Amino acid sequence: MRTISTSKDPLHVLLTTDLVGGVWDFCRVLAGEFARIGHRVSLLAFGVPTVVQRAEAAAVGAELLDAPLKLEWMQASADDVDTTRTLTAGLVRDLRPDILHVNQFAPARLDVDIPIVLTAHSDVLSWLKWTERGGRDGPVPIEWSRYATLVRQGVQSADAVVAVSCFMANQMAELYDRQGELAVVYNGWPEGTDDPRPTIERERLTVLAGRAWDSAKNLELAARAAGDRGLGRIVHAGDRQHPESGSLRDLGPAVVALGRLSPEQLDRYLGSARVYLAPARYEPFGLLPLQAALAGCPLLLSDIPSFRELWDGVALFFRSDDASDLRAQWRRLLDDDRLATELATRARRRAQERYTASRMASEYVSVYRRLLAERGARVQTNRRRSMA
Repeated sequence: MRTISTSKDPLHVLLTTDLVGGVWDFCRVLAGEFARIGHRVSLLAFGVPTVVQRAEAAAVGAELLDAPLKLEWMQASADDVDTTRTLTAGLVRDLRPDILHVNQFAPARLDVDIPIVLTAHSDVLSWLKWTERGGRDGPVPIEWSRYATLVRQGVQSADAVVAVSCFMANQMAELYDRQGELAVVYNGWPEGTDDPRPTIERERLTVLAGRAWDSAKNLELAARAAGDRGLGRIVHAGDRQHPESGSLRDLGPAVVALGRLSPEQLDRYLGSARVYLAPARYEPFGLLPLQAALAGCPLLLSDIPSFRELWDGVALFFRSDDASDLRAQWRRLLDDDRLATELATRARRRAQERYTASRMASEYVSVYRRLLAERGARVQTNRRRSMA
């Protein structure tokens, strides 16, 4: 570990990512902000990046390294998890970064001589709790016992655990016995430069987004609520194919499948849509509602704890998993110009004040520097003791 002499010295961060969901977008945005303020990022991706993802990494100035390894929540991943740890530790030795910032749990437990920061985006046990048990606690299914042990080890070993919301921090503390403080750093997204299209001029269009195969997203509820009841055009942006089984999830004839879109393509839909709908049962943060808010699109959200934490007072909520209430609130937002305009304005202001990419990067740098200062102080203390 090199010595960081001042609080303004540029840092070198080894940042791990996966390529399945929002973690990639989080890392891409964070790496871009780090590069903008003078820090270096080596981005280690577990999986096989697409051509678009390689271009996105290059565009933000990140050195992209990739390894075609299974993620820790995937079936038959034990050997790949061991390889993940070995590979990450080897890169720490070879690249000599100042900080290892991991976004998976397995590489948070490594014997390396630099601070390890773990960001907890989501996990299987809290996913089960909120997706299948309605927020109620329950025993760890035997098929997830190894995973639970792996996550607990990572959460307890990292020098700092950062959650993407207070909701997620509580899940980490309750489910995995993290001792000591869990920091909360809300995700951020780059602000656009153009003023959004006025709500009253937007078409009767609703955007759904996210992994259709993930029951936590609960996109089938939107399809059931829509039926043929004249709720305008409905589109879904996101993967429909499960990354392991290969099965396709169809949302039915009322929803037009757009496939996976780039952030820029999705922005164009959000910029003309009247409603962004997120019917999730479980969403520890959710970058997509943030992207919608910045695009000036009113938010229609399921009433779950994390969405209340982030968007209370600036979104229209419906009772979670209630198709009838969703339909009523959906129609209300489509038909009430004044309500839609007010909510769009409030949500955009909330996003600009709390959930910016620059603020996110600044808060992570503060975490890094605190850990480096603490480690440096310990080294000095040990050195003085050895000389006494």
